Amino acid sequence: MNIKITLILLAFISFSSVKAQENNPADTAKTPSQEEDVEVVISPKKGQDSTIVKVAGMKIIVLNDNSDGPNSIIVDGEVITSDSSKSKKDSKGDNVSHWAGIRIGVNGYTNGGNGLPLTGVDNNLELDYGRSVSWDLNLFEHDFRLYKQHVELVTGLGMHFANYTFTSQFTTLNNTSPFTYTTDSTVNFSKNKLRATYITAPLLLGFSTNKDEDKALRLAVGGQVSWRISSRLKQEYTTGGETYKPRVRSDYNLTPFLFHAVASVGYGPINVYANYGLNPLFQSNQTANDLMPFDVGLQLMF
Repeated sequence: MNIKITLILLAFISFSSVKAQENNPADTAKTPSQEEDVEVVISPKKGQDSTIVKVAGMKIIVLNDNSDGPNSIIVDGEVITSDSSKSKKDSKGDNVSHWAGIRIGVNGYTNGGNGLPLTGVDNNLELDYGRSVSWDLNLFEHDFRLYKQHVELVTGLGMHFANYTFTSQFTTLNNTSPFTYTTDSTVNFSKNKLRATYITAPLLLGFSTNKDEDKALRLAVGGQVSWRISSRLKQEYTTGGETYKPRVRSDYNLTPFLFHAVASVGYGPINVYANYGLNPLFQSNQTANDLMPFDVGLQLMF
């Protein structure tokens, strides 16, 4: 039973006992029948725990509602106090997550408005999509309710780890400005990828059909900003019987801040998501065409 209700009840019993003694000051010794004037009976009901206390002829019922309703004290049929055992947050229920979780997917870039595959000189930057795997760790989410648990404004913080694996075994990026790359057929790369790490923050409008996340069909649309905090080129090749694994950290003229249009849909613990860049992966005029980043995949919700 709720502690607050119990304290109120004990205080009421003490007060009643004192008043009874004031009304009968000469009675210092109690008869056996008087000693039994206070009677406590625990009588559970469906969905409730009810404590019935009889004090000096008065019947006190304390109702403890197990169905998240309020607790009440009833004295001779009159409710004298009511207390909610749940906090305001609990009474509203938890929000349905739209952002927090772990994502794994495929990332790449399109040839501006020409889609895929890349054309012209940019085809040397064509990606192996079977090995261009991205993943996200979205740790923090904060929701602002617009309509109950069904419509929310969603924001948060996360990390995005992008891997762009090139199909060409002879192409290497140069740490120059403007951005350049070279091809050398004498060096055959067994691993050749550009890795970039970003801090991400979304602003989404989220919709859900149920306040119970395990039963909710949810949809979120909006935007996302990504701040690049590191990037490096990882390669591996063998020559003269020796294996080399160069790791070169550079910005490679990658755009510092990326902006994406984002959308996700899911049910229960699983989401499907898609992000499409609104500005190019590399800074303007660094490639023959603007390479617009994207990533799609699955998310396990927290």
